[in-house]
Order: sequence, then structure tokens, then C-alpha cells
Amino acid sequence: MNISKILLVNVGMDTDVSAIANDGSFPALGVVSLATVLRRDHPEIDVIAIDGQVTPRQEVEALIHSFAPELVGFSVLGSSFKNSLYLAEVAKSRGAVTVFGNDHAAALGRQIMKRRPMVDFICTADIGEFAFSALVDFLKGGRAITAVPRLMYRVGDEIRHNDLPEVNYVRPDGSFSYVLDTIPIPDRTLLPQHNWSAYLNSYLSRYGTLHADEIITGVTTMNRARGCARAKNPCNFCGIADLTPRFSSPAFFWEDVRRGISDVSASIFYEAFDSFSSAPRWIEDLVRAKPKDVGDPRFFVYTQAAETNARIVTLYKELGVYRVNMGLEAGDTGMLKRLKGSRDSLEKNQEACILFKEAGLPIYGSLVLGGQGETYESLANTIDFAKWLIDNDMMAALEAQPLYPDFGALTGRWLTNPWEARQAAVRQDFSILNDRLLDSMPAKYGDTDEIDFDEISYEWNQIFCHVSWEDLLLATAEITGYAAKHNTVAGSARMSSSQLRRARVS
Repeated sequence: MNISKILLVNVGMDTDVSAIANDGSFPALGVVSLATVLRRDHPEIDVIAIDGQVTPRQEVEALIHSFAPELVGFSVLGSSFKNSLYLAEVAKSRGAVTVFGNDHAAALGRQIMKRRPMVDFICTADIGEFAFSALVDFLKGGRAITAVPRLMYRVGDEIRHNDLPEVNYVRPDGSFSYVLDTIPIPDRTLLPQHNWSAYLNSYLSRYGTLHADEIITGVTTMNRARGCARAKNPCNFCGIADLTPRFSSPAFFWEDVRRGISDVSASIFYEAFDSFSSAPRWIEDLVRAKPKDVGDPRFFVYTQAAETNARIVTLYKELGVYRVNMGLEAGDTGMLKRLKGSRDSLEKNQEACILFKEAGLPIYGSLVLGGQGETYESLANTIDFAKWLIDNDMMAALEAQPLYPDFGALTGRWLTNPWEARQAAVRQDFSILNDRLLDSMPAKYGDTDEIDFDEISYEWNQIFCHVSWEDLLLATAEITGYAAKHNTVAGSARMSSSQLRRARVS
């Protein structure tokens, strides 16, 4: 097959999904990284990357028609699935080969392949750069389809999946390797300049008050470490496919920063590593290796309350962290232990928040309402905790939402495997409140690929939660409304915009 043009699209959220607090403020690095690898491996191909967070769908559609790519890759989340299907139809009408990737596609790939003829392939890789490049090799006749890592495809009526390693994690001698050094530093100039201007404007409109005495010249994302310390016992609602901790070398980290500065004048870097606090020795190495020529870049990083201590906070300050992203999840110890594990508690949440407040590091926090065993008492504790955070000026932004059972996570698996749900109920000491509804879930969701967030969250609520769905909506609106009234950026991901509006009116 002749491939001269490839389009990579980070698909924007569906119109009926409510906004999150960071919407449009940071770039979609995945499509940029894919484009960078394709440019390296296939320099004869013209590659364009576009971010649907800040580029309207009609403009993406027009680009498909005008650019006329032979291959289109879509980064697909549950919150962007409808838009992804629409754009895939457009691409197929132009004769393009279509590929879906990212969390939703990886978790529900077989269902998508069974139901959606406009999707030709699905990439299930967590590190998708090399798998996508290998797919291009196959399409050009350079390798067998069975040699493309983590690829899902059709052979007649059969759906096949190549369960091949996406990256070689160790050196031939078996020693440790900085595996993410194999991923080239993203060429951020592959995204159009108007995307970068949109990110900066969005960021300043939301978070400009955090930088009263600074000039912010640009914002970008980076991802020089991946995974989470909870890999063996992940949070019940986490849908990330591969939580294995993986790192880049300090030299690669700082070269990525240097390129972000030179490519897009970035002074703010959002490091998307899911558990920055899990790697204090790596942070120490980063601090020691910081080159003088990068100036004073500022970092926004993920952190965990259970891992936060004075040493971590000191390292953050030395590195240049100015804000942290922390999944607080609840203000009730019982709920925290069910949702996250035995290390977590309200006391640890509070201690971590106080440490960051004393260090002058505001928090981007998130709360999950209506988890398994949630009661009116535990929900009230979480609402009080949210108000305590805001009243004490600890928050740069706060999100809250009813629990959405992700099919890549334990919560989603419980809906398609009632036996597993009942075993978890015994271990975690919560009740199954609607056995008949639980037993009907495998037939409903075992073969579907499109999820109605409100519907599945409502069903979860009826099975696992002692608080009514309507009262969870009211609690969500109370928290986000309280945040907004106190000049804290607020959001509610995945929940439908109509439900959130209805709750606020109530």
C-alpha cells in the first residue's frame, strides 16, 4: 500500500460530556510523540498531528478532506468515543485506513472491532509509538501483520490480537535500562502554532493568578516516566493499562525540557508521570543533573498523599515544582481504604495537604463520590473535607464526580463479573444492594463498546452505593459550586453536562 500522508488526531470530548478543570490547558503529547517517531522511521511520509481539545471537530473534518491522508490514527477516550466514530466514518469515506488507540480503544477493542466497520485496526499498546510505526511497516509491505506489537485486527470473521512486547525493557545482559530513553523527544513543532497559543491562553485564563510575578511564555506536557507504585494493587477505579514503573534517564529528562523551551517557549511543564512521588531517588538524580542552561522551568506533577513527606516536598521545591496533581478521592478513611488501599486515610490526605500548603505548592485535587459502600455519613465527610481544602487556600483546582466504573479497572470488571464483585464485597466489607441488577450487567455490557456515563454510573450506584444517585449529583454540584464561589477552578469529568447543570439548578 502506498502511504504518503498520515494524520494523527487527539479527538476532542463529545459535546454531551462536562468539562474538566484542565480542558485545553495542556497539549495532547501522545499524537506529537507518535508523529515524531513516524517522521524518524518513515521520513518520506508527510505526518500531521492535531489536537481536538482546541481544534473544533469541523476543522478536523475539513483537514481530513483537504489533506486526504491514506492512514488516520485516533487517540480515543470514553469521553470522545462518539466524535471518534464520526471522524473515522469521514476518514473511511475518503478511502483512509483507520486506527484507534488509547484507553477506551485498548479496554474495549474487541467490542469495537465487532461493531464498528469504520475502524480497521486497534493499537492496544501503552507505549504506542513503536507499534504504530510497525503498523506502517506492515501497510507498506515491510513486515507481516503478525509481527506488529499489540495490534488488534480482523481475519475474516475472527478478531486477532498480537500479544507481543511493545518495547525491550532490559539490556541484553539483563541489567536495568532507562527504557523510555528509547522514545524520542517529541518534536512539539509538529502541532500547529495556533494549538500552542490556545493552550497558553487557556492556562492563563484558569491559572494566571498562580503566577502574579511571573511571565508565562508557554505551556507543554512531557512524559519521561510512566507507571505507578500501586502497580500490584492499583486503585479500584484506575483504568490505566500498564502501571509498570518505567523511566527516562536524567539527561533525557532535561533534554526534553530544553527542547520544550526551544520549540514552544515553554516555561510551564506538566509531567504526566502517574506517580512522581513514588520515585524519590529518581527525583534526586534529576535535581543533581539539572543543567544551568535551562533556567528556571516550573513543573506540575502527579503526587500521592500516602507517599508525601517532608523529603518529597523538599525535592519538589529543588526541582522546580510549583503545583501538584493529587488524587485525594475522599475525605473519609473507610472510603479511602476501599478505593485506594490500606496505606490511605483522611489523616494522610490532610497531612499531605498541610505540607504542600506550608511549602507554597497549591494542589489540583480530585474527589470520587459514590464508591462501593459509600454512605451519607462518609459522603458528608468528603464534602466537609472539600470545603476545608478550599477554605484553607490549598487548592488551585478541584474536581468532583460520581464514580464511573472504567472497564479497564476493577470497578468495571465487577460489572461484567458478578462473582468477582461479590468476592470483593467480602474482602472490603461492603454490601451488594441489588443482586438482580448486578447479575444483568454482563449481558448488557459484555458486548458493548459505547458507554453512557450517566447510565452506567447510575447502575453502579444502585448496586454498590447507599447514597442515592440524585444526592450524589447534588453533592458534586455542592463541591464544584463551593470551589467556584471561592475562586478555585472547578470541573467534573465524564459526567454529562446536562446532569451537572440539573444538579446545580436543584
